[in-house]
Amino acid sequence: MSAIAIGCIVFALVFGSALLAMAVHSILPEHHLSADSKDVVKVGVALIATMSALVLSLLVASAKSAFDTRSNQVVQASADIILLDRALARYGSETKEARALLQRSVAETVDRFWPAGGERRIAIDPKTSPVEALYDKVEALSPQNDAQRAMQS
Repeated sequence: MSAIAIGCIVFALVFGSALLAMAVHSILPEHHLSADSKDVVKVGVALIATMSALVLSLLVASAKSAFDTRSNQVVQASADIILLDRALARYGSETKEARALLQRSVAETVDRFWPAGGERRIAIDPKTSPVEALYDKVEALSPQNDAQRAMQS
C-alpha cells in the first residue's frame, strides 16, 4: 500500500470518529460530560501521546544506530582496501595481477550494492570468489627480501 493511500485511510478514520463523537455528544448523559470526565480523557490522551512519542523516538534512534554502524563498516572496509592496494603497490611489479583483481572485485562489489542504472543483480559464483583468488595471488608471491616478506605476511 502506498503512503498516500495509508494517509487517506487514517484521515477518513479520524474524521469519521470526530463526526461520531459529535453525534454521541448530544446523546450522552450529563455526568459523562462533567469536568472530571474530561480530565480523565485528557490524561488518557496524554498518556497515549507520550507512549507514541517514546516508541517513535526509539525507532528513530535504532535506525540511526544501524545507519551509523553500516557507515562505519563501509569506511573501515574502504580504508582496508586502500591499505591493501598500497601494500601491493609497494611490494613491486609482480603484484600487478593481484592489484587488477582487487580493483575489479571492488568495482563489482560497488556496482552490486549501488547499481548505476537501477536494480541490476550480479550473480556470485562461490567457487570463484575474488577474495580467495586475491589471497591465492598474494600467497603465490615469492618474496626476494625482508621487506617483501613482511608485506606478504
